[in-house]
Amino acid sequence: MNSVSNPSEVFESNSKAEIIDRIQQLVPPGSPEPQDPEILAALQTLTAQLIKAYQADGQLESEPFSDVRDRTIHLYASAVRSKIKGKTILITGGEGCVGKFLIEKLLELSATNIISVDKARCQNPKENLPHFNREGAVTFYAADIRNFEALKHIFEVEKPALIFHLAAQRQPGLAEIQIRETVTTSLLGTQNVIQLCEEYGAENCVFSSTGKTSRYFTTEVYAASKKLAEWQFSKAAQEGDVIYGMVRFTHMLENSLFCEQMSKKAQQGMTVNVHAPHRYVTAQNLIEAVHLLLNALIVSIPGKLKFVAVRNLGWPTETLEVALYKILESGKNLPIYFQGLLPGYEEPFFLGQFDWSKPTDIHLLINVLEDPFRIIDDAGDMVSAELAPFSLRVLDKQVSNLGSLITDPDFPEVQIKQALVAAAKEVIASSFAWSSAEDLLKILHSGINPKKLQGYGTEIADYSEIIELLLQGMYGRLNQEVLNSAGVTADEFDDLVQSLSTVDSIQAEVGYLRSVLRYLREFVLPAQFTQKKSEAVAVRDAA
Repeated sequence: MNSVSNPSEVFESNSKAEIIDRIQQLVPPGSPEPQDPEILAALQTLTAQLIKAYQADGQLESEPFSDVRDRTIHLYASAVRSKIKGKTILITGGEGCVGKFLIEKLLELSATNIISVDKARCQNPKENLPHFNREGAVTFYAADIRNFEALKHIFEVEKPALIFHLAAQRQPGLAEIQIRETVTTSLLGTQNVIQLCEEYGAENCVFSSTGKTSRYFTTEVYAASKKLAEWQFSKAAQEGDVIYGMVRFTHMLENSLFCEQMSKKAQQGMTVNVHAPHRYVTAQNLIEAVHLLLNALIVSIPGKLKFVAVRNLGWPTETLEVALYKILESGKNLPIYFQGLLPGYEEPFFLGQFDWSKPTDIHLLINVLEDPFRIIDDAGDMVSAELAPFSLRVLDKQVSNLGSLITDPDFPEVQIKQALVAAAKEVIASSFAWSSAEDLLKILHSGINPKKLQGYGTEIADYSEIIELLLQGMYGRLNQEVLNSAGVTADEFDDLVQSLSTVDSIQAEVGYLRSVLRYLREFVLPAQFTQKKSEAVAVRDAA
C-alpha cells in the first residue's frame, strides 16, 4: 500500500539520497508496477530531479559504459592462427551472442572447419542460418548438450580437435525458475562434453564461466551450477589427457539483459524499473570476451585448469545511473521506481572475498584463495589464476548423487536447488580443509567487520552459511601462531567471537572459538606478558 498520503505534493531536493528515499516511499520495493496517475506524475518529477542531481555531480555526460566499449585485450593472433590451422573447431552454444562473434573471429583468423552445436536450432528450425563471410566453413547442428547420443554423433562425424564450451543458461533470474534445465545443462552437459573430448582425443577444451563463481559459497542456481561445472573441468584437467582452459566473464555489454530492458522501456515511453539503488555492475565487451577465449587456447597447460579474465575491469557502474542515462537519451520525461531485488540477484556481497590489506590489487573475479595463483600476461591486460584446491573424491560423490536426483523426472524442481546447494557446500568444505587456518581466519575477520557491514546495509546473520563453513574449516586448528600469522590480535579475536555469538545457527562453532580464547588468556597471553616484563627489566638494568 502507498505510504505517502499526498503523492502530488511538491517535493524539491538536490540530495540523491532524499530523492531516492521519496521514490521508495511512493512505491515501496516489492510493490507491483505503479499505475496510479498521481503517483506516476510524482515519480516523473522525482526522476527529473534525480537526473539533475546526478548531472550536478558530473555524471550522465556520457554513456556510463563508454570506457568499457572502447577496451580491448591483446590477442596472441600469430599463436592462435598456428593453433587452429587445419583443425576442426566445435563450439557449443555457437548461436549465442558470444558464440556468433567467436565464429566470426575464427573465420577472420583463417579457420576452415567450424562446428556449431546449439539447441536454438531445435527450437527455431525454420530460422535462417546466420551468415558469415566464408560460405561452407561453418556447419550448424541442432542438438542439446544434455543429449549424450546426439552430441556423440557430432563428435563421431566431425572429430573436433578444439572445443569451446559456451552453452549454458545466460539469465540468473531465469535460472531460479528453470532450475532443472539450468542444473542439468551445467552438470550433465559438462559431463558429456568432457567425456567426449577424452573419448575422441581432443587437444584443447575451453569453458566459459562467470565471475559469480569467485564467491566461496552461493545459494543462487546460476552461480552454484557454474561452480560445479568449474570443479568438473578442474578434475578433468588433473586426470584426463585433454588440455582444459577456462574464462571467467563478467557482465557482457552486447548481451546485457538489463540494458536491453531499460533501452526498450525508455524508447517506448514506459515506466522504467530498477532493482535497487546502490547496485553496481562491472562489465566487459565482446571483443574482450572472444580474445580471452582464443588466448585461453595458448595459455592453458596440461594437468591443471587455469582461468583467464580481463585484468582491469574499471570502476563498477551503478545500474541506476544507466537507467537515468537511458531516460535522458530518450528525451522523454519518464518515471522510475525500485522494484526490489529478484531471485538470482539477492545475494549480499561477502567482504571476505578480497584481501583488503591490498585494496589497489583487488580483482572482482578472483577470490583470496585463488589469488596466490594470479599471473599477469606479458601484454598486461589479461590475468590468469587457478581454482583453490578441493577434494576430487568429494566432488565425484556429490556429482554422482546430484546426477541421480536431477535425472529423476519425479524429483521436485525446488528440491533440485536444495540438492545443488548442498553438493556445492560439501565441495567448498573440502576446499576450506585444504586451505590454511590463517587464510580462513583472515577471510572471516575481514568478512564480518560490523562497521563495514553496516555501510553495506547487511548484518552478520546474512552470511551465516559461509561463516559456518569457514569456522568448520578452522575447527581444531586455531592457536596463537595462527592468530599472529593472520594479523589478528587477541582483542580483535575477542571482538570476533562476540560478534559471531549473535548468530544462533553457529553456536557450536562459536563454543570452539570461546575455548580457544580461554586457552589464550589463561596460558599463552600471561606467559607473553611475563616475558615482555622480564625483557623490559633486563633492558632497564643494562642501562
